[in-house]
Amino acid sequence: MGRVRKPGSLKPTSFIARTVLKVFVLFILLGIAGDAVFYYGPVYGLTPHTPKQPIPYSHKQHAGDLKIPCLYCHAYARRSEIAGIPSLSKCNNCHSNLSVESEAIDNLNKHIEEGKPIEWVRVFETPDHIWFNHKRHILKNIACQKCHGPIETMEVTSR
Repeated sequence: MGRVRKPGSLKPTSFIARTVLKVFVLFILLGIAGDAVFYYGPVYGLTPHTPKQPIPYSHKQHAGDLKIPCLYCHAYARRSEIAGIPSLSKCNNCHSNLSVESEAIDNLNKHIEEGKPIEWVRVFETPDHIWFNHKRHILKNIACQKCHGPIETMEVTSR
């Protein structure tokens, strides 16, 4: 004779029903684990990413304290898919007038004098299968912080 279910119990009474339920729960747990590995692993890129840059650059100082708008340096964002990296001449607009002595500014001035671009290490990058257009977001007045986080508070840029 089969098992008798107690009134109000949701526990399956047959072997097949219990096995199907266990397999279903196992698939759900494996799916959650797989999502976690995908989204927080090296594949998708939600893991913190703070590469060492050739010259230390502080968005906190420039965008935060000095209130330089993002689009002043990243002017391509207005008119193309990529935001772009500012040219040395853009950096020189302000830094040519500074009398501050620091290793970072000396390194910047050396690049400017030699006309050698700074080889910045990319922090934000979309996967190859995604096409993203900064221009459309700028035209819709979507703040840079919506995707990039509170960049104006970052001493060192991190994803």
